[in-house]
Amino acid sequence: MNRKKIFIIVGAVVSVGIISGVFFFNRERFFPKKETEKASEISVSPSPKEDMLLWDDPAGFTFQYPKGLTVDKHDEDQENYAHVELTSPDHKGRVIVWAKDTTATTISQWLKNEKSLVGAASIDTILGGNEAKKVMVKEPKSKQITATLDEDILVMVETESESQDFWQSVNDDIVRSMAFSTTVKDEDTGSAQAAGGEPQAEADEEETLE
Repeated sequence: MNRKKIFIIVGAVVSVGIISGVFFFNRERFFPKKETEKASEISVSPSPKEDMLLWDDPAGFTFQYPKGLTVDKHDEDQENYAHVELTSPDHKGRVIVWAKDTTATTISQWLKNEKSLVGAASIDTILGGNEAKKVMVKEPKSKQITATLDEDILVMVETESESQDFWQSVNDDIVRSMAFSTTVKDEDTGSAQAAGGEPQAEADEEETLE
């Protein structure tokens, strides 16, 4: 009688163990982890890209920049073709996009003649599809300059990176998206040709009279 009870107890324990093992190894089948699956779906969803705005400058170039920046095109600057300053209320520093006259015929010649950049480290790069120079300036202020020639006009993206990560990202957006169209020189030449028919005839007439 005692031995029979022992067999019954052992059999019951073994049965419980087998059933527990089945549930343990198939717990995900019987009780799916809904929260884990949901979290996994969220983690693979792409985050939305920051809104970008397009700047179309009369000097003959365009570029994209992050929404939220303040843009000052410095209408008071009558010396340069473009003087576009981008600042942020939350980050120290700025980016200025310049378009200037230059006597240099290559970007390497410009860099060699630019006294303010003597001794600064530089590398070859591309800006708007043109050969360009990226120059790292340490003094008096830390800044990065990416410059190229669009025909005979010097175009520069000058970044003062006090908030380095933020402004480096803005700089990269501008440099990567820069594109050139019609330069100021082309517009001036085209205007002269369009309106220059009669003055040219007058000039020919004066030469004939001489």
